[in-house]
Amino acid sequence: MARSPKKFATGFEFTEGPAFDRDGNLFVVSVQGGYISRITPRGKVSTFVNTGGGPNGQKFDAHGHLFVCDFKHKAILDVMPDGTYSRVVTENDRGEPLKGPNDLVFSGDGGYYFTDPTGSSMEEPVGAVYRVDPDGKVKAFAEGLAYPNGVAVSEDERRVFVAETFTRKIHSYALRKDGTAAASRIHAELPEGGLGPDGMALDVEGNLYVAYYGAGTVAVFDAWGNLKEQLKAGGKNPTNVAFGGKDRSNLYITEAETNSVYVHKLKIPGLPLYGQKDD
Repeated sequence: MARSPKKFATGFEFTEGPAFDRDGNLFVVSVQGGYISRITPRGKVSTFVNTGGGPNGQKFDAHGHLFVCDFKHKAILDVMPDGTYSRVVTENDRGEPLKGPNDLVFSGDGGYYFTDPTGSSMEEPVGAVYRVDPDGKVKAFAEGLAYPNGVAVSEDERRVFVAETFTRKIHSYALRKDGTAAASRIHAELPEGGLGPDGMALDVEGNLYVAYYGAGTVAVFDAWGNLKEQLKAGGKNPTNVAFGGKDRSNLYITEAETNSVYVHKLKIPGLPLYGQKDD
């Protein structure tokens, strides 16, 4: 029987967006409360900032700024270390307002990819993924998706993985040198049992960890897209995952049914993200 994770922190309001700074503090959002919390390595929780909106997925850049998808503000927020923030992306490449960003990930050049799914469905697959270049220029990356959700970049930065919630599929996009999509294929598909894939993270061996919302598990796929195992998530609705702790050997899970954060100790360390790498 799969082992259960350890509860790390609780008391949030629809827990999402786990992201670690370089000091080992874990930042999580309360989607329904509109605020972002900071959790120290010892588990002490404090409020970092209230956006007054609906913060969701988030990642740190190389300068300690927290970039946040806020679906109520329909914007990407740049939150500075002192908690002040600005809206840095509010429109797509056609000058249209964003639908409601969900999750993002940085690439090695300082650009980033974000999903924009709000309002999309199987009947109206209008969700999109965008690339923001280091100079701030927004480019369309993928369109016509039924709720694009979690997003991750491979270690060699040759592929971008996108979770499409309502089809239960993980798409893999080959990248051109300018960061745009050259081709796509289905990397993996989650088994029946939940709503679909949410946030994702990679380990150093190319295994992909997918929060399976509604199924109560984190599905682990190998580098070829084969399902290896399903880790217990602590509750029915895991929303996202992130690697942290010493040597990034702990997998932290945000879970919305219990409004808590859980942790699994793993043997394979997580892939360091852009904001965690040394200069």
